Amino acid sequence: MPEFAVIFDMDGVIVDSEQVYQEIERQMYDDLGIPVSPEEHRLFIGAAERSMWQYMKDKYQMEAETDMLVEEERTRFMSRLDQPGSIPLMPGLRELLEALAHEGIPAYVASSSSREIIEKVLQVNHIRHFFKDITGGDDVFHSKPAPEIFLKTASKAGIAPEKCLVIEDSENGIRAARAAGMKVIALLSHCNGDLDLSEASKIIHALDELDAHMIRHMLQ
Repeated sequence: MPEFAVIFDMDGVIVDSEQVYQEIERQMYDDLGIPVSPEEHRLFIGAAERSMWQYMKDKYQMEAETDMLVEEERTRFMSRLDQPGSIPLMPGLRELLEALAHEGIPAYVASSSSREIIEKVLQVNHIRHFFKDITGGDDVFHSKPAPEIFLKTASKAGIAPEKCLVIEDSENGIRAARAAGMKVIALLSHCNGDLDLSEASKIIHALDELDAHMIRHMLQ
């Protein structure tokens, strides 16, 4: 049984997709005629689509069903995935995954995106084999910042939460990982520079700042 595990968020950590999601959501807000401010929109970075759309439906008294809104966003995102190179891997990711595999440290995905989207992202980028398992937003009842998604991942891995290291890029994700009793590294990017990432155990600017030795040191 492995001693440690590394849990990756997907959007903004595995793939550079946060900006794509924000563009899709802003377009949907315009199509629906709801005046969502950029500040309000950014509150939902790292949260599941369903929780965001339920909030918007209730606040703006929209007639559209939450399930329909979630499905529309997923459809638009999936169509972007069909455009080669439109949602690239984060720099340094493949090298980090290879290093973890070489050291026998298992990797998992715990993302607020749906399992369908996670699977497609990993498959089209030819990296699915690096991950032991995935947990999506539709696998849990409570979205980040609740710790459920990380605790469920640790349980599936058979590894104690304090022996798991999470790589995240959002306040909601960092708070969820901390609430799960895990150490968390925040990846700073062009999409989250104005977010408060201070609760992370460490802040990095690129994945190539990490290596297996550093991860072992943080978890021992």
